[in-house]
Amino acid sequence: MPIAAGAGAPYDRSADSADPAAVPPAEELRPAPAGPDEATTESPTLADRLRSGLYLVASLFLLGLVWQMLSYLVGADVLPGPVASILAIEQSNREGYLWSDIGITVVRILGAFLIALAAALAIGTLLARSQLAERMFGPWVTIGASIPSLVIVVIVYLSVGVNDHAAMIGAALIVAPPMIFAVWDGVRAINPELQEMARAFAVPKFTILRRVVLPQTMPFIFTAARTGLSLTWRLMIFVELLGRSSGVGYRIQYFYNLVDMKRVMAAALPFIALMLLFEFCALRPLERWVFRWRRAEAK
Repeated sequence: MPIAAGAGAPYDRSADSADPAAVPPAEELRPAPAGPDEATTESPTLADRLRSGLYLVASLFLLGLVWQMLSYLVGADVLPGPVASILAIEQSNREGYLWSDIGITVVRILGAFLIALAAALAIGTLLARSQLAERMFGPWVTIGASIPSLVIVVIVYLSVGVNDHAAMIGAALIVAPPMIFAVWDGVRAINPELQEMARAFAVPKFTILRRVVLPQTMPFIFTAARTGLSLTWRLMIFVELLGRSSGVGYRIQYFYNLVDMKRVMAAALPFIALMLLFEFCALRPLERWVFRWRRAEAK
């Protein structure tokens, strides 16, 4: 009598081993990452870092060749070459004012940048979250971005006085509008459906901020901070050139009046090198850490 297929049918062990292809490999049994919190970008290997360093050295070497060529074409009195500029930096270092000027300028830059960043976060968030504030004060940001930088600096110097506080406030007022626009767009781009879903599941507000709001707005905030910092240090040189008696901007103006372009380059180059060092050693590692949750793009 045949046995019906079902719970009472005998178990055939040969069926498991007859076809090895029927058993999926271990890699296929592993669950795929479900979201950005489980997906992490691959950390750069030592070979990748060495390759990036070689590219950087080659780029700087090519820049030095172009610099020397331009110096030969326009004349060393107008644009000193790399060697002459480095020797002038050494002379400025021996005279003892090089690093003190850089330190003074860095403090002013940090003060102006923090003022602009705080204003951008507060005003940009307010304009994005409140329609009334956007209609009433949104045009003010556009007007502020349209005022010439020289006018703002002169007005601040006449109002506050020719001091470090005026230099920081003047630079912050110039840098703040583009940073406000970036934060404004970032907060406005938040997907409201994700917030509503989080509230529907009674997710705590701090978790909503950390898991929903910040991942969507952080790229805009980081872009605003990076752009604002680069604008601030360039503007601070201009502000110092107009009304300060110390700092890198003042030193550039002083040697320019003496028509000593070697010392002008000696005042500017160490500060540029410091900003590049900050970019590669601080900003880029911070950017990789902040956005470590992003899924690695397929190559």
